[in-house]
Amino acid sequence: PNSCCFCFPYFFFFFFHHFVSIVYNISNTMATENTKPIIGYWKIRGLAAPIHYQLAYSKVDFDQEIYEQGDAPDFSRASWVDVKYTQNFDFPNLPYLKHGNYSLTESVAIHKYCAKKWCPELLCLDDDELYGKAEMSWAIMMDAKMAFTMPCYMGDGDKKAHWEKCCPRLESISKFLEGKKFMIGDRLCCADFQMAELVDLVDFISDGEVYKVYPNLKAYKEAVFALPGVKDFTEKSLALKFNNKSAKINN
Repeated sequence: PNSCCFCFPYFFFFFFHHFVSIVYNISNTMATENTKPIIGYWKIRGLAAPIHYQLAYSKVDFDQEIYEQGDAPDFSRASWVDVKYTQNFDFPNLPYLKHGNYSLTESVAIHKYCAKKWCPELLCLDDDELYGKAEMSWAIMMDAKMAFTMPCYMGDGDKKAHWEKCCPRLESISKFLEGKKFMIGDRLCCADFQMAELVDLVDFISDGEVYKVYPNLKAYKEAVFALPGVKDFTEKSLALKFNNKSAKINN
């Protein structure tokens, strides 16, 4: 009897703690599900615009937290840097996503989280071969994006020279898209939102010359930008610049 009396408080504490944990987890989940996601980024198109397109296509209402870079000559990043380490991100960076008590950084991770939660078909998890192609498309697209974006900030501001140097980077992508509506065929994947935005950036950099060299990229971009929900958001994006204020090539 004494042993039972000794054990009872322990088991009571164990089960009470377990019950509280369950209630806490349920409340956290409900708080997340009932909260609009928030996308934080600079006041530019950059890496965030394609995330906006994907959320709009997925019929997800969301809010934004916007940071603006200072004007020349300092181009201060204080609006972000001053709060960068105060928001409990594992790896503070822009863009970021906040969803209830959950937070995430890195654009690819954000795209995939949003797809898994609100539009799983974009991940192509039901088809191994399409999934592989979609993942490959991500990698190829990101390489091309870096090739076109970084010289906008680090080059001498010569658009024509930048276009002529980087033009060959699109040859394999254009060939890959031949006969396809989207990156992996008739089926949309997450990479399409970023790729269409990249084509629009290259359209600007090349003053439309990209479509003379790679005509199918025009039809591809128009197909993505005409998607339900995306069209309205691309029109809103036109008011924003592609790059930040410190870029030497910008619209």
